[in-house]
Parts: sequence; structure tokens; C-alpha cells
Amino acid sequence: MSLAQDLALLLLDDESGRTTIEVGRRHRAVGTAVLLDLVRAGRIAVETPQDRPAGSRVVVRDTAPTGDTVLDEALTALSAKDTSLGWAAETIGHRSWRPLLEGLVEQGHLRHEQGRFLGVIRTNSWPSADPAHEDQVLARIRGALADGQQPDEQTALLITILHGIGALAALLPGEDKKAVGEQAERIISETEQSGPWREALKGFNSALLAVLLAS
Repeated sequence: MSLAQDLALLLLDDESGRTTIEVGRRHRAVGTAVLLDLVRAGRIAVETPQDRPAGSRVVVRDTAPTGDTVLDEALTALSAKDTSLGWAAETIGHRSWRPLLEGLVEQGHLRHEQGRFLGVIRTNSWPSADPAHEDQVLARIRGALADGQQPDEQTALLITILHGIGALAALLPGEDKKAVGEQAERIISETEQSGPWREALKGFNSALLAVLLAS
């Protein structure tokens, strides 16, 4: 499962099949996850001017397909023009959302339900079909934030994105919000400074948070 797929599951309400955050934040979060998947695959890098995270740009390093349809479509779009990190996250997130959900339906994690609002407007929802994988992801996040367990790389990056859009508290009801926030910030700092992808992600977290927190 890609980082973007895990994030998509976490941003959906299991019963209603609708997103739990507003669309703008969802686009930035999902787009950021896709970009991080491409960074980890060695396909792109993010160049950040010193002391100016808002000036970060996406640079394509390798156009070879990854084998993941969503990532490959994003890579094609990024290869077509020089883009800022903010534009890339917003645009890629918007384009990737529906394909991500369709892929999760094919894998059996979600169901696709269609209906009509007031008998006229078409509606789509994506309730959970099998919560087993999402439950495992949530357990790793809770273990890292509430129990002090060392997170793996994917969990650390999910925490970074979810913290950036203020979505952790809703995923961890009953936990101390302040303690969770402090632990998340510690994990984010450690990931950037000493994680296995330190060089690939150098300067990325500050730029990433600037994008996620954008109005």
C-alpha cells in the first residue's frame, strides 16, 4: 500500500464513505502523500531555497514508470512543466483522489455507492468494505503517538501529514490532544533529521507544512 492509499483510507468516514476534512485540505494532504511516494521511489526531488519554504519546487529526476497507476499519472503531469510544491500538491491531490478510491475498491478495502440528493444531484460515497488494513495503520499511529513506540517510515510520514492538516485528534479519540501533538512534532523532527530518507527529504518537511497549512 502506498502512503497516498493509506492516507485516503484515514480521511474517509468508514460508515458514510465521505471525507472527514474539507476539500482544500484533502487535496493538499493527498497530493503531498503522492509526492512523498514519488520522492521515496527516487522519481522526484524537492528543491527548497534556504529560509524560503514557500519557494519550493518539484524536480523530476527519473521518468521511469513506478508500476502504480496513480503515481505514474502524477509523474507524467509533473514531467510536463516546472511546478511549485504548492501547485503540485494541490493539483495532484485533486487529480488523484478519485483514482485512489477506485483502486481501493478494486483491492476490496472500500465500496463505491451512488445515489441522488433530492432525487436530482448525483452523489458518490466510499464506505469501508474491509477495515482490517486501516485498523492496522491506525494501531501503528496510536502506538507511536500514545504508547511511545518507534514508528516505521510510512507511519512517521502519515503522522507528519495528518498533524499538518490537524486531523490526528479525530483519529485518536480519548487521547490527550496536547501530548499527541508534542509527540507528533518530535517524530516529525526526528524523521527529517535522522530518518532513513534524510537526504531525500532534506528541507521537505518545512516546505510540506507550509503547503498543508496554506489557506
